[in-house]
Amino acid sequence: MKSMANKKFSRRPKIPRAVAPVLIGLALLIDPIFGQIKKARVLVDSYADKGYLDNKETDDGLRPETYHFVEGKFVGGYIRDPSLREVPFTEIAENLAVELRKRNYYPAGSKDEGDLLIVVNRGVTQIQADFEDLFPTDDEEESLESEEDEESTDENPGTYLDESGYTYREQDNAKLIGFDRALKRRDLGIQESIELQEMLKEERYFLILSAFDLKALRETGEKRMVWSTRFSMDAVKVNFNDAHFALSRAASGYFGTNLDGDLGKVNTFAGPGEITQGELKVVETLEEKEE
Repeated sequence: MKSMANKKFSRRPKIPRAVAPVLIGLALLIDPIFGQIKKARVLVDSYADKGYLDNKETDDGLRPETYHFVEGKFVGGYIRDPSLREVPFTEIAENLAVELRKRNYYPAGSKDEGDLLIVVNRGVTQIQADFEDLFPTDDEEESLESEEDEESTDENPGTYLDESGYTYREQDNAKLIGFDRALKRRDLGIQESIELQEMLKEERYFLILSAFDLKALRETGEKRMVWSTRFSMDAVKVNFNDAHFALSRAASGYFGTNLDGDLGKVNTFAGPGEITQGELKVVETLEEKEE
């Protein structure tokens, strides 16, 4: 009979030989990617003229178009954010050009050519602190204390929307980043409406692309906008140096489309580059210990 003292035990669970290389390969791929990425959630509002859409979307695919960029307005917000001015417009334009190709939009070869004139506006929504809320008066403090003692019997979340409404600044921000169209939808759920209102109370980085018919502008001077895409993301814990890459990447599938008041919601990451899944490689094979 063999002595139990001579038998080897391993505290680690045994991994089959066929599985071990795969697990190691996945660990090496996942750890450096997700350990360093700043997540970003971008909301997109997009409008396009019906006549333009009929011409853009053909049976053979998206009709190629050329464009010229024009730097539009800059909105700096109320809180000082150096990163907004650190990013030159040329860098934003170059990155947008990469993403616009995915919808068959290409830079015009010369100043005399081009189908569209795309105006690019950028900045951050303007949020102003309400100091009356931060430092209530004695009367307000007494009122708040009495309200805390009473139990609320109102269980209808719709009342919150009806009574609170928006401040003038929040209304301006809603129009600026395209939330106003979504909030006016009759089929918008209560929960989503509340979430959008809460987002308007925080600073959001944004880019707005407005495309004009360049031929009409040249021939008649008419400024006819054929599509507009507005996209924004939370400005907390990220700077514009990284945010503008996330914004452009997330909006790439919406340029020249019409969402009819819906908001596109895209989860991506802040900073340059693309995440692609590489081929798994065997870097080490774990041998099972024989008992």
